[in-house]
Amino acid sequence: MVNDAIKICLQEGIRGRFKLRNRIYKEFREKYDVSSGFPYSVAEVAWSIAKKHRRWDRIPVAKRLMMKLEAQKYDLRHSILILPFGKGERILLPLRYGDYQRSFLMDPTLKRGSVTITETAIMIAFSKEVFARVPSSKVGVDVNERSVVCSNGTCYDLSAVARLHTEYGVRHSEFNRKHPHDRRLMKKQSASRERERIKQLLHKTAKGIVESARSTGQAIILEKLTGIRHLHRKRNNESKGKRRRISHWPFRILQEYIAYKAAWSGVRVEFVSAAWTSLTCNKCHHIKRSLKLAEREWLCPNCGAILDRDLNAAINIERRGKTPCLGEVRPGAQGTDEAVKGNEATTAPILRAEALKLTSRERL
Repeated sequence: MVNDAIKICLQEGIRGRFKLRNRIYKEFREKYDVSSGFPYSVAEVAWSIAKKHRRWDRIPVAKRLMMKLEAQKYDLRHSILILPFGKGERILLPLRYGDYQRSFLMDPTLKRGSVTITETAIMIAFSKEVFARVPSSKVGVDVNERSVVCSNGTCYDLSAVARLHTEYGVRHSEFNRKHPHDRRLMKKQSASRERERIKQLLHKTAKGIVESARSTGQAIILEKLTGIRHLHRKRNNESKGKRRRISHWPFRILQEYIAYKAAWSGVRVEFVSAAWTSLTCNKCHHIKRSLKLAEREWLCPNCGAILDRDLNAAINIERRGKTPCLGEVRPGAQGTDEAVKGNEATTAPILRAEALKLTSRERL
């Protein structure tokens, strides 16, 4: 159904998900004899694939079996997922899950969203209202290839991620050298074991950063890391091993984990520019442009401060954050009447807690 919808979208030049839905609704209901919810879901998935047609060098095709339904089109009763099929027909799917997934299914405060079913998993989206309170301070997070350093001095070791990338890279290279024409190599390269092991380590690191910020009432300041893989491409006088390490560096995945976990916990996240954060002294703001990547500690030629490269970058990232904090709104304010709502004698802004509607997707 999805591939037929993609073909119709490309042939007729349909622009927009709703136009595609109106085009295929009646035709697909009569052709496939399904309930009214399926053409809507097919149009959404087909449009998400078809709109990338200009960026691809091939015709977009959905190769994996999947189904997506909105919250109104299915029912969930304890461990039984009830799906519509035809007129008056239902499909019952028993779910197998652990204690972590049960905590979401049995939580009455969560609002159930769409469900996505693939060949190996069932994913249900949940949402809730989170009151993001004004933080008391900020913490900068510097993401490196083998570590994550916070401005408060906390360091998270990520050397195991780089080790796993190297280990699996050596395995693939040796197998390709011994069996250059064996098609099993494609299956090994597409195996999910490497990705799942790395995701587990990144989830633990992101959880630790968010929990620390939530318990201390801090906002998380991250750096915008853009153009890294463009700089480390072929024909730039770098070794193949270094290019592979940089291309497999999961910096953006870790930042996405931190962002959504922080949103779920009511912790504010801000992205700032990463330019010159490692080369700028956090004491006198002098920029040492001649600093090499191998120098992990350096001496500021202006003020003489001895700086750790990663910790210095984290402090500069924290200072670039513009998230308003309680300790920074009116530093040195005296008395209690200055912060009272409605007092026109002061220019202090009134800080309110904002209610954010957030989503989280869990695998069952």
